[in-house]
Amino acid sequence: MRRASLTTRIYAGAMIGLVVLFSAVGLAASAFRQAAVGGENRMFAQLPGWPRSLAEWESFPQRFDDYFNDHFGLRKLLLRLNTNINALMLGRLPSDRVILGRDDWLFYAGEESLELYANKRPLSGAQLDDARDSLTRRVGRAKQLGAAYVLIIAPDKHSIYPEHMPRFPTRRGGPSQLDQLLAVARPAGLPVVDPRPALLQGKADGLVYYKDDTHWTDWGAYLGYRALMAALPLPEVPIVQLDRRQFSVPGEMKGGLADMANLPWVEQTRKVDPAASRCDVTRTPFERLSPNLSIARTHCAGAKYKVIYIGDSFSDWIMPYLSQSFGEIVHIARSGFTPWRDLQPTIDREAPDLIIEELVERHVSSIADARESE
Repeated sequence: MRRASLTTRIYAGAMIGLVVLFSAVGLAASAFRQAAVGGENRMFAQLPGWPRSLAEWESFPQRFDDYFNDHFGLRKLLLRLNTNINALMLGRLPSDRVILGRDDWLFYAGEESLELYANKRPLSGAQLDDARDSLTRRVGRAKQLGAAYVLIIAPDKHSIYPEHMPRFPTRRGGPSQLDQLLAVARPAGLPVVDPRPALLQGKADGLVYYKDDTHWTDWGAYLGYRALMAALPLPEVPIVQLDRRQFSVPGEMKGGLADMANLPWVEQTRKVDPAASRCDVTRTPFERLSPNLSIARTHCAGAKYKVIYIGDSFSDWIMPYLSQSFGEIVHIARSGFTPWRDLQPTIDREAPDLIIEELVERHVSSIADARESE
């Protein structure tokens, strides 16, 4: 039998040693409960109890294997090492809800976002009619309360930074869903605010969206706020006046997309200087109204008008500016789809002067949802 060369034996010994070392350290970390399991957005397997039936005996090996795999001591380190190698060397990510763009930009791929970016999901004529009718009903109901209504669409990041998207998918010509909505809303005099022009212009002065998150930055939210304020029909509303130089406070942002992709990336940001505030805003904590709705309030002494603001997570960035412009804001935070009829009782009870609704661009089609019918 031919003996292996010295180089081969050294290499094999080193590999065996590494396997033993990683296994030993991993088991030790597991024993001392040092394994971190966050960032995967799922429930982890629990240690199975002693089997008490034949069925439990049959499933015990798989359940214990699931537990061991989830709680192995170096799990998080190895997962992140694998993610970094795939992202930086192969351009791939372990989550199908995140794609890696050019210059290490991350983009959301869930909720048909890539199809919407590629203009492969145009709204039908019937959907556009339904959307126009839904907005008309909202405006009409607001008038009955003596209030005005405005809808603002927070653009998807790829609409503002298409140059950082990967070379796929190929973008078709033709209007986006937001373009289609504006084409039917504006001739009908329906108040839909499109902040894309302000954001596209403002990105020359600084990032308006985070590289590792879906949301706009403090600077981007301020530009959205200014576009919204310019469209409001109320007189004598004070506007927070800022320029780019006042967004100078250094900070860090652990983006939701980076977390979703299990990447340890932390983004350096510039936040607005708190000294730029025009009034001392008081805020109440959120209270749960339903599984998809929460409510909070802000007050700004000396400012006029009561506003109901209905929005998603983009609200977290724009609310600091809006809260300085109005006497009271009733902030209704919603997640998922909430039919307008479920919001109407709260709106009627609060009797606002103005109703602001915010939707992210990828949810534009929800305005035309059949469940909006009353």
